[in-house]
Amino acid sequence: MRAEFLKIRSMPTPMWTGIALLSCFVGGIAATIVWGIGEDNAVLDIAIGVPTMIGSLVLGSWLAGVEFGQNTLRRVLSADPRRVHLILVKLATVLIVVISVTVILMVAGVIIYSVTGSGHEAGMSTDMALRIAAASLVTNMTYAIAALSLTLLTRSMAGGMTITFVFFFVLDGLLSLIPKVGDYTIGIAQTDIDLAIREQSEGIFETTETNETSLAVIVLVGWLLAFMVAGIIRTTKTEVK
Repeated sequence: MRAEFLKIRSMPTPMWTGIALLSCFVGGIAATIVWGIGEDNAVLDIAIGVPTMIGSLVLGSWLAGVEFGQNTLRRVLSADPRRVHLILVKLATVLIVVISVTVILMVAGVIIYSVTGSGHEAGMSTDMALRIAAASLVTNMTYAIAALSLTLLTRSMAGGMTITFVFFFVLDGLLSLIPKVGDYTIGIAQTDIDLAIREQSEGIFETTETNETSLAVIVLVGWLLAFMVAGIIRTTKTEVK
């Protein structure tokens, strides 16, 4: 795992992803000064939630695809030929980073945005902030795991990132239109869990709950396991070039 953290600290893609997240965070400071925190702590979702979601997807794809892009997979497996172990190490690494960054930014956002937005009527709700942070953690881990798995499946960082975006923002939406089957898509499961965590009856795009939370969790975990198994099979069965 030390080697994976070293890659994250020393290579440009994670660095620029971090810079983008900090830029969005600073943008949130400017927004709270001008407009305030917003309804239901909206600035936390806009300045931290959405950027970390995209950053999680990028980091998941990058960490899985860096060996393919740099042609270092053979060298890595020469040191330790256990391919499943390598995948699990990468998975653990990306989850640790995603969870840590999300929590740090959310805590910093609650503290700093409370101060910079204090000149406006709406104040920071700690209870709502905790729910937003929890919902963001679930979303970010979902995107990170899916991106890592699909990148392993395509054996390409660019391919994995593209297919992840296409799946979540195009294919999943089309699948959700199919009667009955559409109720068990990963997007529907995410929405159900998100609404349950936030204790809201309606989402930002007027989405409503479809299944009970327990069933949504099973569906979400099932999709992620399917992605991981597919990525592992592809990695263990394919020759290293």
